[in-house]
Amino acid sequence: MFLKPTYSVKGDISLLDIEQLYNDGIRGLIIDLDSTLMAPKSGNIDPVTEAWLVRARERFQMVVLTNNKREAYIENASLVLSMPVIGYAAKPWKAGFRKALDALQLPPAEVAVVGDRPLTDIWGGALSDMRTVLVRPLACIVEPSIKTFFRNLEHVFIKR
Repeated sequence: MFLKPTYSVKGDISLLDIEQLYNDGIRGLIIDLDSTLMAPKSGNIDPVTEAWLVRARERFQMVVLTNNKREAYIENASLVLSMPVIGYAAKPWKAGFRKALDALQLPPAEVAVVGDRPLTDIWGGALSDMRTVLVRPLACIVEPSIKTFFRNLEHVFIKR
């Protein structure tokens, strides 16, 4: 099995071209939380990512989809990001993506899934008939070496 993201960004979400997505017919984004929008377990958003979100809000409806199960963290993330955060997503399975589509009230063809993990975000978006955007983890975070090892291992499944 190989995954081919619709778009691949050679950096974090702040380098994702908003105008390209909009010109390609995207009207909604389902965005991963940890390592894509916030450093894991931090509950904070860095200024560069926040500036990207401000620009993205001008073009897209957005919802966050995370596998995280901690209610307090999910509620805090929703407040910090000023958007809905759907937890317990069980990505890559379709149920969480369907909830996110329901929240956006858009057809799958007009939605892109943005995330840093091929085997959860990209695979789940593809299974749900949406376009996908693979980004790198946030530039502001330093991951433990074991997490980087597994992340690199996941990239074996990406068709370039």
